[in-house]
Amino acid sequence: MAESTYNRKRDFAGTSEPAAVGSDADVDPMVAPTGQLFVIHQHYATRLHHDLRLEMLNGSTPVLVSWAIPKLLPKRKGQRHLAVRTEDHPYEYATFSGSIPEGNYGAGEVRIFDTGEFEPLERDGKKLSFRLRGERLDGVFHLIHTRDRDGKEEWLVLQGEDLRQGLATPPPPKPMLASVGNGPFDDPAWSFEPKWDGIRAIAICGVETTLISRNDNDITVAYPELSAINNQLVAIDAVIDGEIVALADGVPSFQALQGRMHLRDRASIEKAAKSLPVTYMVFDLLFLDGRSLIDEPLMERRRLLEEIAVPSSRFQVSPAIVGEGAALFKAAQAQNLEGIVAKQLSSVYQPGARSRAWLKIKTVFDADAVVVGWTEGGGARSGSIGSLVLAMYDGDTLRYVGNVGTGFNQKTMAEAKRRLGDLPSTVQPFPASAMRGRAELKRAHWVAPELVATIEYRQVTSAGRLRVPSFKGFREDKAPKDCTFDQLVSG
Repeated sequence: MAESTYNRKRDFAGTSEPAAVGSDADVDPMVAPTGQLFVIHQHYATRLHHDLRLEMLNGSTPVLVSWAIPKLLPKRKGQRHLAVRTEDHPYEYATFSGSIPEGNYGAGEVRIFDTGEFEPLERDGKKLSFRLRGERLDGVFHLIHTRDRDGKEEWLVLQGEDLRQGLATPPPPKPMLASVGNGPFDDPAWSFEPKWDGIRAIAICGVETTLISRNDNDITVAYPELSAINNQLVAIDAVIDGEIVALADGVPSFQALQGRMHLRDRASIEKAAKSLPVTYMVFDLLFLDGRSLIDEPLMERRRLLEEIAVPSSRFQVSPAIVGEGAALFKAAQAQNLEGIVAKQLSSVYQPGARSRAWLKIKTVFDADAVVVGWTEGGGARSGSIGSLVLAMYDGDTLRYVGNVGTGFNQKTMAEAKRRLGDLPSTVQPFPASAMRGRAELKRAHWVAPELVATIEYRQVTSAGRLRVPSFKGFREDKAPKDCTFDQLVSG
C-alpha cells in the first residue's frame, strides 16, 4: 500500500501530529459513509486559517475529510468563503492542539476552535449540507464544489443558519477601575499583575476588532497594528479588557505613547505604526461566544482568557501570579515599572465602577489632573511655557493641586504650547484664598478646563499639593470631570 499524502508531507520525528494508517486514497465526500464527529482547527501557519474536518469512513477506517478555509469560517448567515480540499487526516487528529515546529509542514500554532457532532443533511454531487452542534457553533453550513484548479479542489463554504439559542447582549464597554492600595502584600485569595503605563481600551472582537477608550471613544483607526486582535482569539466573538502600551527598551513608556495617541490623519498613523508600534496587553475577558462573563469570578474569566488567547508580537496576555504580591512589586521596582495591580480572585467585573476588589499599588504615584492655565517661562524658556497650572475636581469645584514645569522635552513642550493655544481663555477658576502667596498664579494665563495631563509625583502635601511633580503626557481617554481630588487624597 502506498504511503498516504498526509504522511508524505510530514516528518513525524519533528512533529507531534499523529501518523495516518490505512488506505492512501482520499475518500469522496459525496458518497463516503459519514460518522458523527467534526472538529475545526484554528491554524496560525504562514497565514491564519481554519481547517474544517468531518468524520467519514475510508472502508472501515474513520478519517477526517478536511478543507482549509483561508478567510476563516463564515460567521454570518449567507457569508461565503473559499474552502480548499486538503488531504484526509487521521481520526486521531481530532484532539491535536499545540505547536508544529518551524521547518515542518504547516508550522505554527494549532488550536481547536470547536468540536462536536456532525449531522449530514444533503449531498447532491456538488453540494454537501450539514449541521454542526459544537461547544461554540450550532448551525447549518453548506460546502459547494466549484472547480478544480492546479490540482486542488476549490469549494465555497456558506453559513446557512445560526441555530444558537439564548445569546446574551455584550456588557457596556466601560472598564472596571482599581482603587489605590496601601502597599504590596501576599495573599492566596488575590492575583497580582504588572501595572501597564498605557491607554486602557476595551476590545470588541467579532468579524473585526473595535477599540473603545475609557471615555467611550472609538480609537480603532489610531492603532492599525491592533485591528486584527479578533484573529488572535479562538472565539466566534468576545469582549476583552486591556491596555495599549508602547515599549521603550522593553519597558512601557507613557511618554513614548504620546507620539501615537494624538494622531488622526491616516498617513501619520501608518508611519508611526511602523516606527513606534504598540502592543495590546489583555488581562480580562467580559464576553465570550454569546455569553456574558461579568458575573463570573476573576479566576474563571482568567482561565477562559488564557484558553482562547493566542499571543503575537502585538498581542500579549498580561502575566499574573497568585498570592505573591510582594515579590512582583520588587520585580516591578527593579524594572522601573509603574507598579502592580492586585485583584481578588473571587471578584466579579463591575463595568465603569471603581472597586476595592482591584487595587493599584504604585512604585511611584501619578495623577491625572486638569490643566487650567499656564505661566510664562524665563531663561532658556523665555517666550515659552514655564509651567502648567493643575487642578482636580472637588465636587463641582476645581481645586488647585500645584504647578508642573519639569518632565518636558522639546517635542512635548511644543505640543503643550499648541494645545494650550487651541483652548479658549477664561477667568481664574480658584478663590482668592488659593491665590494668596502665589505670585506666579497672579500672572497665569487661564484656559478652559478641557485638557488632562498625567503627572508623576512623590507625595501629596498637607495642603493638597503634588510634591516633586513631573509631566508625563496628555491623555484623551479620560474626561476632566473624572479627575477628582478624592482619588488623589486616597493615594
